[in-house]
Amino acid sequence: MKKKIISLLMVMLFAIGFVACNKTTTEAPTTEAPTTVAPTTEAPTTVEPTTEAPTTVDLAPTLIGVADREITEDDAVEVLDGITAIDDLDGDITEDIIVTTDFDYQVPGVYTVELSITDSGDNTTTASFVITVVERILTPEEKVSMALNEIVLTYPNLTLPMFTSYGVLLSWQSSNPRVISSGGYVINPSVGQPDAVVELTVRASSSGYVESKTFEITIPANSEVTVTDHTTLPFEGTSEEYVVTDNPAVDIFYVDNGSVPYIDVQTFMSLIDGAIEAEILEYTYPETDVLRVSYDVTYLDIDGVTEVTETYYAEIDFTANTFTVNNFDFFAGYIASTESNYGEGLNYVDAEYVDGHEVVIPLGFYNFDLVIHTEGEETYYLMPLAVANRLFAGDIYYDVYYNGDKLWGIDTFVISGGDDPALITEIQTSSLNTANAPRDMKLATYHYLAFVMDYFYGLKPDKGYETYYDKLYASAKTMIEGTDSNLYSQVFKLAYGLDDLHTSYLFDGYWNAPRVPGLSISDLGPGTVAFYEYLWDIQDRLDAKYGSYNNMPTHTLLDNNTVAVIHITGFTIDTPNEFKAIMDSLPSTVTDVVIDLSYNTGGNVGAVMRIFGYMTEEQYLYHSQNPADGSAVTYYIESDYVAYDKNWYVLTSGVTFSAANLFASMAKELGIPVIGQQSSGGACSIGVVMNPDGSAIMISTNNVLSTRSGNEIDGYTYTSVENGVPVDRIMTDVTSDNELVNVINEYRANAPL
Repeated sequence: MKKKIISLLMVMLFAIGFVACNKTTTEAPTTEAPTTVAPTTEAPTTVEPTTEAPTTVDLAPTLIGVADREITEDDAVEVLDGITAIDDLDGDITEDIIVTTDFDYQVPGVYTVELSITDSGDNTTTASFVITVVERILTPEEKVSMALNEIVLTYPNLTLPMFTSYGVLLSWQSSNPRVISSGGYVINPSVGQPDAVVELTVRASSSGYVESKTFEITIPANSEVTVTDHTTLPFEGTSEEYVVTDNPAVDIFYVDNGSVPYIDVQTFMSLIDGAIEAEILEYTYPETDVLRVSYDVTYLDIDGVTEVTETYYAEIDFTANTFTVNNFDFFAGYIASTESNYGEGLNYVDAEYVDGHEVVIPLGFYNFDLVIHTEGEETYYLMPLAVANRLFAGDIYYDVYYNGDKLWGIDTFVISGGDDPALITEIQTSSLNTANAPRDMKLATYHYLAFVMDYFYGLKPDKGYETYYDKLYASAKTMIEGTDSNLYSQVFKLAYGLDDLHTSYLFDGYWNAPRVPGLSISDLGPGTVAFYEYLWDIQDRLDAKYGSYNNMPTHTLLDNNTVAVIHITGFTIDTPNEFKAIMDSLPSTVTDVVIDLSYNTGGNVGAVMRIFGYMTEEQYLYHSQNPADGSAVTYYIESDYVAYDKNWYVLTSGVTFSAANLFASMAKELGIPVIGQQSSGGACSIGVVMNPDGSAIMISTNNVLSTRSGNEIDGYTYTSVENGVPVDRIMTDVTSDNELVNVINEYRANAPL
């Protein structure tokens, strides 16, 4: 404002001066003659010039120091560094410079920066310059340090970064991958468990430089569940082996508005009456939160006189979420008889036991929260239906299947053999076939598989897992957060990934249209692949011998009808009768009989023991052990059958499996020569596992077939026959009649007189 006033005054002065210098008087001319005036000698008058005020021009400001520059990314610079603004009247007005554009010093690139400066006289000057932001070349140490400092971990929104934009690779390791996986997937500790403090260690690497940092994350345990729904569902029994009564209205409960069904323990035991002897069970309550299920079994000792009473019990603690049995015999003592007599003609004349120890199953560890629920005057002792089915029906070859609409009672024999595909389709058909499985159902299936494999999978000691969570956690996120197909696919991979011929995937659950998935050789483990390759080789040899392996006869006569080879390709309840019919049809010239199991993959164990009744009048032994409770048993068996007086041999191969493998083991113990090639193994009985989601797998159970060594004084050692039975005489081709006859002739030549 001051400058404007000065300029105005100068203009006014200039105007006044201009008027004064031009002010004159003009007179009219006259007609008189001019008067001549003589010049005088006075000096002339001198007029001094007028001095005017100078004109001042207001100049625009000047920007100094504007020049292009180059910086390195992340350099925190001031855009006006080195730039000043000077005005002729205002002086230094640098602080008034306006930057009309901006740049990002964290992002490499070329930026044009526009500047503007206006003085107090409204004179404006603009300028521009270029800033080039070049990429910073960080050292590996700098990159790693930056990466580690940027990591912030929080729960519940836990994310574990795997890489950075500047090329640092991050890899994670969890101190407890069952709670937090190395990918950052969280599964909360089970109800009743303490909160989990997990150390997550990140390994940051760049161009060979590596540095680690550890973070601690606390993951809270799940809260106790609450019953939120109570309904009834119909139950229909389909078993032909057990007579179980239908029930139109079975009480089913749900917790926390979820989808996993719960059932009262006593209700479940009454439901399967007929498959078990429910009337022998007694229910007591040692404490308000403990249910005890017990029963007594009285029998005559081996002497046939002394009465022996055994008490079996299970205690279920609904606060601690534990299930305790005095030993696993609890699960077998209340089983009802089947309609079929699988032990016809067999007499168990003696037995020797290694007693099992008490087992506490921590159901809470597997996220199963047991609930005591009261409605009116009724109190229900609830556990998940799938858990009740596994515990109380798992050993009786009978299952209760839930599909959301109905409960079905089914035979394990039917399910495992696939003998009735129409029934399998029927039990899977549900209103939920087109629905998506809720997260709580998928989570229950995940935990249930770990529970079953930890306590009911007979080969767990051979596989080396402390808990099957160690195998499952890698696929937990896919199982729980993925699609229903992802869930079934992971269960499928678990079954076949065990590389156990007795363990397989049966069918998908009811959260899908009924489906039995296909199987390819790429789905199998190396041991299972080797078995099938051997099987195909035997089939090729049998094709060459008989035109097709399906054309193999029931028996063959060799060496001038002195050798009979009875081909048994599987053991069913009818096999012993078929065996006897063949023996009765043989000519009297037959002195040597070969039981050909080279193309036998197993079957019914009872049939195996009944056939031995036709082979020996001696007692024969059956050994098994249970790795879950450490128990073992040896049964001394006699048969009502009359044995045939023949020289017996057993022919095995790498196809000889399961019950056929047991046959070879028992024959060897009797001194019957086992010839051919070592059997493929298979030590366990099989059982079906019905998962909460409705999918089903078949597994090797805790009934592990074994051999026994030692004596009564020093004690016995039981050894599983899972890895097969070595032969007494090797054959290069188990389908060769000539090689077989040569082996038998060697035995004949060396036979004692």
